[in-house]
Amino acid sequence: MSKQRKPGWWYPWIFVGFFAVIITVNGIMMFFAYDSWTGLETKDHYLKGLAYDTNVEAARAQEALGWEVKLDVTTLESRDKERRIAYQVTFKDHNGKPVDSLKAHTFFVRPTSEGVDVDGPATVVEPGVLSGELTLSVPGQWDVRVHADSMGRKYQLVERIVVQ
Repeated sequence: MSKQRKPGWWYPWIFVGFFAVIITVNGIMMFFAYDSWTGLETKDHYLKGLAYDTNVEAARAQEALGWEVKLDVTTLESRDKERRIAYQVTFKDHNGKPVDSLKAHTFFVRPTSEGVDVDGPATVVEPGVLSGELTLSVPGQWDVRVHADSMGRKYQLVERIVVQ
């Protein structure tokens, strides 16, 4: 008597192979997801979402001011990956005159990495002109945020720059 397998004995192995492929592909995707994660996340995302209408209204009020704002960034010194930079922000009102009584704070935010952001108060060097110097830990793309206030009128500049 010879032992012969029944026809279709291998059908269950199709399911085993299918799930083995799925688990392997998911494992590879999980590895690359965790390996490439920069750790960036939005803090207080729920509260920021609730404030959406307030932010839209503030953007309309800022546009109504008619201010012309210009940002200039210059690299002063390069050491390894660090860059010492100088920045200057010029504020002109709707008539082209310098904006008086400015107070501002600047933020240099790295959009692709966490833990390297830099911020500090900007110094008023003349009416309508703010400037400062900072050391950035790496070259590349940075988002510059300038939060300015002049006699209760608020302005926020957001600009992406590339530091060489």
